Amino acid sequence: MITGCSSGIGHAIARKVLAQGNQAVITARQKEKRADLAK
Repeated sequence: MITGCSSGIGHAIARKVLAQGNQAVITARQKEKRADLAK
């Protein structure tokens, strides 16, 4: 589970984890940014 995925370190970590083909549960206050990571 990765929190704070709207920006900053949380966003960067989520991108890296997902780019490696892993699955993750992510949370973000800005759902547009969360949707961007889900793609």
